[in-house]
Amino acid sequence: MKFDWGTGILIFLILFLLAAAAFMVFAFKQDVNLVYKDYYNKGVDYTEQMDVIARSENYYSALQTRLENEFLVLDFEESLALKIDSGSVLMYRPSDSKQDLIFPLDLWENRVIIPKDQLISGRYILKLFWYSEGLKYEVDKQVNIQ
Repeated sequence: MKFDWGTGILIFLILFLLAAAAFMVFAFKQDVNLVYKDYYNKGVDYTEQMDVIARSENYYSALQTRLENEFLVLDFEESLALKIDSGSVLMYRPSDSKQDLIFPLDLWENRVIIPKDQLISGRYILKLFWYSEGLKYEVDKQVNIQ
């Protein structure tokens, strides 16, 4: 069999199409983790979110986090704890949204205690949401679990 330039072009095209098909199969099998599943609605409510962040700025220092034995402890200043009507704690894991955890904001002696055995070692963003007198507040803090 004689190998001429037409055969070379044909082999190149076949290899190119196989590589493109393999890449498409690889790309479709990848897991896509969005920050929010409803990111479009979050974008629409952006102005409201900016108001919540501006309202919450005074409370960033009122929340302290610390690791104690087998627990993650969130300590609230008493002035903040008295104002909270209801809320929740989201442990957001940037690397995998399937490992996000939500806890109710049940204050006991101005603190919330989260068992470390429910958390995986690594970086979390603690998102604290609460309502006070009908207004929403939100504070974010980075936490490293070891």
